[in-house]
Amino acid sequence: MEDKDENLSNIVDGSNTEDEEEKPLLPKNFCWTWPNSVLTWVIWGFGALALGFGIMNSIISLQAEPLIYGSIGLLILGFASPNPFKSMMSDMLPDSSQSGTWSIPPLPPMDPSEWHLDRVEWNEKVGAWLPDPLARYEQDGPKLDVKEDGKEWVTYSYGEEDGRFETEAEAYEQMKKVLKKADTLNSQEMIFGEHPRHHRYRALYNTTPPQITARFLFHSFSVMFLTGVWLSFPVGEERQATMPFLMVGLSIGAVSVIISYFLNKRVMEAWDTVTSIVKFVDAGHNELVGQVRPASFEPLETVHVDGYRDSSWTFDNLVAWNWSYSVYHCWKERYQDSEGNWRTKTECAWKSIRWDGGASPFLLHDGSGGLIVDLPTFKNSNFGNAIWEKNKRGRKGGNGLYTKGDVRKHRWTLSGLKLGDPVYTMARIKGRPHDEIPRGTVSENASRVHHTLVAVGEDAPRRHAIIQKGTEFSVLKAKSSALGKYGPSALLILSSIALMVTAI
Repeated sequence: MEDKDENLSNIVDGSNTEDEEEKPLLPKNFCWTWPNSVLTWVIWGFGALALGFGIMNSIISLQAEPLIYGSIGLLILGFASPNPFKSMMSDMLPDSSQSGTWSIPPLPPMDPSEWHLDRVEWNEKVGAWLPDPLARYEQDGPKLDVKEDGKEWVTYSYGEEDGRFETEAEAYEQMKKVLKKADTLNSQEMIFGEHPRHHRYRALYNTTPPQITARFLFHSFSVMFLTGVWLSFPVGEERQATMPFLMVGLSIGAVSVIISYFLNKRVMEAWDTVTSIVKFVDAGHNELVGQVRPASFEPLETVHVDGYRDSSWTFDNLVAWNWSYSVYHCWKERYQDSEGNWRTKTECAWKSIRWDGGASPFLLHDGSGGLIVDLPTFKNSNFGNAIWEKNKRGRKGGNGLYTKGDVRKHRWTLSGLKLGDPVYTMARIKGRPHDEIPRGTVSENASRVHHTLVAVGEDAPRRHAIIQKGTEFSVLKAKSSALGKYGPSALLILSSIALMVTAI
């Protein structure tokens, strides 16, 4: 039983060729970082000057008030000190932009002819070669083809002749054997290079952020300097007069904690959820990364931005899209100056006039297999920056220009998710309606059931459904320890409360 479990683990994750313990990428307790760019070094220098100025003036004058400059300097030094986890990520990860491009090999095939959309199967009942409805759900490769040569049928793998057979049924049996053999490949040989389940990212996901960093120390000492300045005030009315400043410090600390929590909530969901491999996915809430491919043989809707029929305004192969038409308009506004005189000024701003959008189900393929994603069910979606933009109207058809008022500029933009793009989703995986499931099993392997499942935009406890252009690396942000994330803010809150109690 243990050997069987180990073999299954090797199929999913690949065998571990390095038995020795890997060296941690980051120390667990303390890590010091220096600025990593010219700009951050300049900012760090200003912070150091402010710190030195505050400390020297405090020593020369024998007063604590100049330490306020030192506190500001420490605050600047903290922001100029990079997060060690972020520095590590930038060294390991591919470009995390949402540009819709792939950068790390093995790259997914970009030519639709390599997506197995129209591979044929021999149908004995009708006596003809028909498109195989299960082909698009299988792993990428091998590329199979079959051709008639006289009285023989010839099968090809990756363009190379694989065998010659007297009947169509024999040729098809050979094709199934090749597919079944390919289905036993290690998943690491199938999934794309930017899939987070690659071994190259194992150390990254197993790394914990250091408890204490340079930023944590600088910001903590900044709070301590402010506390020292306050303690220098004589007991009595002077301390009580600082109560409003303590209230401000308490408010800043509380707001900082709340903002940090919500900013990191979605990111931590991505870190804490193990990305599934489509070939082995099961029902439940899952995280998936893959390439956008067609869900069926039905053509996708052709998009004409704002109704224009020009070729440069017409787009195909979009599974999700939204365009908008905006104008930059200006208006006159009266105001009263400091002397009480009425004056007029011109204000300008962009105004949205028209927009439209659409979404269709698509196939998410990660190299190991494909899964239908019901995109219209997702309320939370992000398709990144505009993939197209114009500032002059088209020539063929289209809606009229907005001309009310002082309109100075026009702008049309289009964002979307097209076939071939990388896509990331957090979704609920559940069974497809029975009448939508293609008959048969993927690659003749009864344990492969992903063609019977669909990803829908339903939330789960601590898991929020989302679909986003890009890979998981476009979602992940650098982690910080709880101490580094909330420590300085919590120290500011506790110090403010303690000083307020002392002042009363």
